[in-house]
Amino acid sequence: MRSEQGILVGSREKGFQAYFCWLIGFIRVMVVFVMITERKGCDGCLDNERAGLLHIKASFGNLDSWGTKAGRAIEDECCNWVGVSCNPATGRITDLDLDDITSPDGHDEFYLNASVFLPFKELRSLSLEYGYLTGCMENEGFEKLSTLAHLERLDLNHNRFNNDILSPLSTLVSLKHLELYENELSTNVAGLEELLKLPNLEHLNLGRNKRLGNSILSLLSSISSLKSLTLSAVGLNGTISIYGLGALINLEAIDLTGNDIVLKDLDAFTNLKTLTIDASSLTELQGSDLHSQGWLVKLEKLENLTISDSIAQGNFLETIGTMMTNLKSLIIDGLSLNSTLPQGLCNLKDMEVLDLSSSNLRGELPWCLSNFTSLRVFDISGNRVSGDIAQSPLTTLFSLEKIDVSGNDFRIPLSLSPFFNHSHLQFFEGYDIQEIYGDHHIKQQQHGAPPLLPPLFQLEVLGLSSRYNDGEYVGSFPNFLYHQRNLEHVFISNTRMKGVGFPWWLLDNNTNLVELSLVNCSLSGPFELPINLHPHGRLQVLDISSNNYIHGPIPPHLCAFLPMLGLLYISDNQLSDIIPEELSNCSFLEVLDASNNRLSGEIPGRVFDMPELSLLDLSRNNITGSLPLGFISPWISEVYLSRNRLQGTLSSHGAEPGNYMLEVLDLSHNNFEGAIPKWIAGFPQLTYLLLNNNRFTGEVMMAFCLEQLRLIDVSHNHLSGHLASAFTSNTSCGDRMNYISPSRSLEFVSKTHLYTYNGVPLDLMCGMDFSSNSFAGEIPLQIGSDLIEIKVLNLSYNKLTGSIPSTLSNLQQIESLDLSNNNLSGVIPPQLTELSYLASFSVAYNNLSGNCPKQTAQFITFDESSYRGNPFLCCTFPIRPEEPLPGPWGSYDRDDDGDGGGFVDMETFYITSGVTYVMILLIIASVLYINPNWRRVWFYYVGVTITSCHHFTANNLPVSTEYKMWKFRA
Repeated sequence: MRSEQGILVGSREKGFQAYFCWLIGFIRVMVVFVMITERKGCDGCLDNERAGLLHIKASFGNLDSWGTKAGRAIEDECCNWVGVSCNPATGRITDLDLDDITSPDGHDEFYLNASVFLPFKELRSLSLEYGYLTGCMENEGFEKLSTLAHLERLDLNHNRFNNDILSPLSTLVSLKHLELYENELSTNVAGLEELLKLPNLEHLNLGRNKRLGNSILSLLSSISSLKSLTLSAVGLNGTISIYGLGALINLEAIDLTGNDIVLKDLDAFTNLKTLTIDASSLTELQGSDLHSQGWLVKLEKLENLTISDSIAQGNFLETIGTMMTNLKSLIIDGLSLNSTLPQGLCNLKDMEVLDLSSSNLRGELPWCLSNFTSLRVFDISGNRVSGDIAQSPLTTLFSLEKIDVSGNDFRIPLSLSPFFNHSHLQFFEGYDIQEIYGDHHIKQQQHGAPPLLPPLFQLEVLGLSSRYNDGEYVGSFPNFLYHQRNLEHVFISNTRMKGVGFPWWLLDNNTNLVELSLVNCSLSGPFELPINLHPHGRLQVLDISSNNYIHGPIPPHLCAFLPMLGLLYISDNQLSDIIPEELSNCSFLEVLDASNNRLSGEIPGRVFDMPELSLLDLSRNNITGSLPLGFISPWISEVYLSRNRLQGTLSSHGAEPGNYMLEVLDLSHNNFEGAIPKWIAGFPQLTYLLLNNNRFTGEVMMAFCLEQLRLIDVSHNHLSGHLASAFTSNTSCGDRMNYISPSRSLEFVSKTHLYTYNGVPLDLMCGMDFSSNSFAGEIPLQIGSDLIEIKVLNLSYNKLTGSIPSTLSNLQQIESLDLSNNNLSGVIPPQLTELSYLASFSVAYNNLSGNCPKQTAQFITFDESSYRGNPFLCCTFPIRPEEPLPGPWGSYDRDDDGDGGGFVDMETFYITSGVTYVMILLIIASVLYINPNWRRVWFYYVGVTITSCHHFTANNLPVSTEYKMWKFRA
């Protein structure tokens, strides 16, 4: 009976257990069902939160990309939106990253309505960095967010908030991390004490609020919960004692860089783990008693030390290595040490991050660095350290994740074989190093040896570029790249590889690849895409310029294969055939550089319609035909089409240029004809205009924006009329903008020579060239008043009349002034001698009279060639008789010595004569060496000739008594 009861009780217990398990399972199913019904799609979010995101998108001016991915609408998948993160379990939004949410220029004031964030009940992190926000709307400030109980992180860096924001922020009691870097906070205005009301605040960033000053230290000393404090560039000055912040007992990290201070008592921070300071803040670094100060030893818990921007003694690293053996991270950036790496540094055996970039170090890496068995990051870029990386201690540090040796004198093997066992390696950067060489592994593979084992690492970033390229090949394409699957950035340049075609397989193997740059690597073969490759949805930068041996047409389906392509550089190759119209399908393409190739045919009109295209360079090709209608789009800023065979007129390609962004237009060295259209002068941002060496005719009827233009060249055309219209005021010109330096080099004639300008020299150049046309009338007076920054002015080879304006003396920056070959009359203004930078000057071949300027200042360097061809001009030095007037289409380097160059170039004559003489001697010597009979005959006649000359000299020339006595004795 009892056994039956026991069985019954046991069965009941099992029944209850089964029922309980069923109930739990049912509840789980119902929860999942509710979640699914409330959410729409596995990547979706709650309906009210998606509506909140759409409200934010409508409220701000720079979130147009929200709700799309690769051009596809994904509004229902709001958890996949850029800057949006969700809780995978609940689907609620937890993180919003809304950096740069206002207009990109950031010039307008923008006030925030914080209520738009209330739908996100589980929001933990909100970033409004670079929003250029001035404040909040009335009654819609950050106090509205006090209901978001989970909000722990608020990032307001790079805005314009002042102290008024602090009181609303004090209501966010859940905040642990507050970023207020580079705003307009000040200790001169009340409000900073509101920060004391944040009881859970652990991380506070007040950097670059330059009006805080020393008073901020006493205000912050009561926030005992702080663990991390950033006070970089806040206006601290003088001697600062850290004891004033002694109440911050939990402080683990502090940043005091960018202040003009001297720190004392750093050891007051007994729990400090991270210290970021300028070396100038520590007077101990400048003296010899660094050991005696003791603060280094007392910071027993210090693990991360960052020191930058100053000069320290060469033994500084030695001292750090001796006294701070607990360090795990040492970052020294821009500290001019001017020494080698000391042995004492190797005592830091727990080191994980070692950054010694730009510290003026030299010598080789000491082998004791192999003690850093935990080292993850090694950055010694921007120094003068030398040696072979393959023979360095880095090959023994198998924990390395990042290696950056750029800007040094290292030698690096292209194969990276010494690092094949570094399984953690993800970043290898060796830009601008001395040499990239091929090692024996590459040579073995070229001779059919068994292939190397694949490397253990999977790189994300690979950068290799050598400073010197002596023309030797370093081997084939790096074999280890065949085994990489995680690459995101690949940059290899100035490294000649033999027999290498374009590595499309690299794109197929690395679906996360964003940049692929193989510049000057001697790639060869056709530029074609395999048909079976799948589209690559991540690549944004493709640069295969300066390879010289890549040929064939541009693949028509390039944009279909690379839909996200933004920068395409294929210049300096041998690409041929027409430009495919399918290039217009590159919706995100911003830069297209196909210059210096062999492209032909016409430019497809749709190429100019790409919505993001800002730079187009098709110069130095064989492109023909006329420009398509509307070839300048509103968003394009630089157009380079020089040195082609383009033709036709520009009059039919006009636009309403008021809102256009065009800054550079180079149509030089083509066959354009007709009048220069008026709309060219209407671009308010136009800074560089080159229309020279074409066949433009007619008068210049437009007024240029002279205050904006840096270079204008319309030389070597058939233009006529008066110059005055080109120099009249243009009322359509807007305010002068800060122009951007052109991305490409430009050719311009200065001091009678053709120069190529780029970079800083181009930024400094300002010139006008109207030469070699048929302009008539007088020189406009506006030149001397409106062009005071001009450095080059060339009006030669025209039909200008009248006198030379004395206002040209206002051009105080001018270096080259050429008014030659015109019909100018009158005297040369004596005020021109005030031009202290003038290096080239010519008024030759005019009808000038009177006296030449005094030979003073710069004019003492000008000889008669600057004045010849003016028969009524009187100079203190002789002027050669007038010579035939040179043709108006002379070369840039016209001979200024007056000899016209002559029929024979004397320098060439001397060189060729010398070479011929040497060649004759070498031929005679070779013949005599080969034929012994001729050699005997040659030396026989040489001996006879010498004997005859000796007897002739002895019998016919007078000799001294001493010689006769010596001969008699002999």
